[in-house]
Amino acid sequence: MRWFRIEQNQGSALVQDISNALTSKPPASEAEIQMITSRLVLGKTVDDLDLDIAVSKNTFPILGAGWERLMGRQNETVKVTTFNRPAAMADSTFTLEVLSPTSYRLSNDDGFSVEGKVGEVVNKGGVSLMVAGIAAHDGASFTLTKYSTLGMINTLQNSLGVTEDGKDSGVLTLNMVGEDKDQIRDILNSIARNYVAQNVARKSEEAAKSLEFLEVQLPQVRSQLDVAENKLNAYRQQKDSVDLPLEAKSVLDSMVNIDAQLNELTFREAEISKLYTRIHPAYRTLLEKRRALEEEKAKLSQRVTAMPKTQQEIVRLTRDVESGQQVYMQLLNKQQELKITKASTVGRCAYR
Repeated sequence: MRWFRIEQNQGSALVQDISNALTSKPPASEAEIQMITSRLVLGKTVDDLDLDIAVSKNTFPILGAGWERLMGRQNETVKVTTFNRPAAMADSTFTLEVLSPTSYRLSNDDGFSVEGKVGEVVNKGGVSLMVAGIAAHDGASFTLTKYSTLGMINTLQNSLGVTEDGKDSGVLTLNMVGEDKDQIRDILNSIARNYVAQNVARKSEEAAKSLEFLEVQLPQVRSQLDVAENKLNAYRQQKDSVDLPLEAKSVLDSMVNIDAQLNELTFREAEISKLYTRIHPAYRTLLEKRRALEEEKAKLSQRVTAMPKTQQEIVRLTRDVESGQQVYMQLLNKQQELKITKASTVGRCAYR
């Protein structure tokens, strides 16, 4: 058994603010575990290591293994990087016989036979084979077995363990049990590399798409803010620069603050919706907070309607300006965060 640690970067603060209050695992860990055990990551490992191809040496019954050890041939093998056969031959047993250090014969129990050389692809009757190397004596015989990629992915999913080292540690541990320590090491290393590569690609793609969206939205928000500011200035000039009383100013400040929190929740929901459904505790916490803010906002709106018409209009126009400024600054900050995310490396790996 070999252990592999992945030290992931902390998840977005937008999600962490909600998840920190929960007793469940942090969203980042759940999402990363799902990615590590996904078909995308494990399928790449199966392809990279040719895990869907099994090569086993044929020996004589009973005394064969002992004889091989006496002859120093117990570690003989051939390296097969490509092996495909038609569906009609799925149940056939394929045997590879070594003819020389650079040549071999492939046959099956249905009469199929073809000879090939190391480093060259052989194609015949729907069978394709690529032997990258031979480390066996002339006459050595091996059985080749082709497994489905999906079947091997399922095998890896069943044998791979992924756990978090303590709550909110941000450190995941991969382990696998088997007889071949070298193969286990290679598999875990490959899974880790593919996970990191996929994580970087996914984060970079998400950041790029979000940046494209913000580059379109920012000018529009800026334009809307300019319009709101012009309306407020025009109204003040029309009403000889009316000032709000303290009570109205307090209501205005509270409404702008609530608008800012609601805008922040909108960003949070965009993040958390990628990880959970609306019935998950983290998502429900967000929705409850939004509902409470909306109720408070409705109460403040009722207080505004009780004000004189001029004060109502000043509050409305000023709120449009200040809330617009909040949105614009939030988008600018988000744009900067995304630029940093896109440029940075996501995920670190450490062995033990």
